[in-house]
Amino acid sequence: MQIAVGFDFDHTLGIDNKLERTVALEIASTLCAQRGAAFDAAAATARFDEEIALVRRGDAPVETMVEGWLQAVAGSGNENVIEAGRFRDTVTARAPEFVRALPGAKATLDALDALGVRYAMLSNGWSPLQEEKARLIDFEAPVYVSERIGSWKPAAPAFAALVRLFDLPPENVWYVGDDPEQDCAGALAAGLTAVWFDWEQRAYPPGVPPAQYTIHALEELPGLLQGRLGEAAN
Repeated sequence: MQIAVGFDFDHTLGIDNKLERTVALEIASTLCAQRGAAFDAAAATARFDEEIALVRRGDAPVETMVEGWLQAVAGSGNENVIEAGRFRDTVTARAPEFVRALPGAKATLDALDALGVRYAMLSNGWSPLQEEKARLIDFEAPVYVSERIGSWKPAAPAFAALVRLFDLPPENVWYVGDDPEQDCAGALAAGLTAVWFDWEQRAYPPGVPPAQYTIHALEELPGLLQGRLGEAAN
């Protein structure tokens, strides 16, 4: 029996410490100062968090979102178009300042290598940021980014990319993520085996199909896989 593993990135293998938001707020603050306008950081933050969620589920390109957000929080000006157009490059260039692997990520990937278990990353978001995040934590396996493959979790076609990659029955592909709805319910609906990574001690939402497995530290995953492979062998 073979098992392969798909990983989410954000809050599963690593964190970016609000990279996109921080860069956007710095841009807006600078534009407001140049225009002699007041900058309401709290309101701008709340609006940015709402609108970046649209990007992460595929409802809008990041440039469109940033340009509209700048218009709302910093007023009109040609600079909005310019800053929105270079937002990807600006954020990606600054990723090394913000992106960190979660505890246990490297040890877990090394353990999977030792077990001969293949793995890949499937992450909602935009390119090239998500690929850069993977590079920064030394993730050397395939990386699938929703924007690049044209499908966003929890939609089944996003998870189908992993099934095609590994060429295994869907149930033999385990998907590990921190989001019960996007990661776990999405994987289950696509026929994969779902592993909820509950490191932030959040309540699992009522009415959402439960994952087959729950781990509280990444280092628990290799042992769980090894046990399942041993059961299958017996």
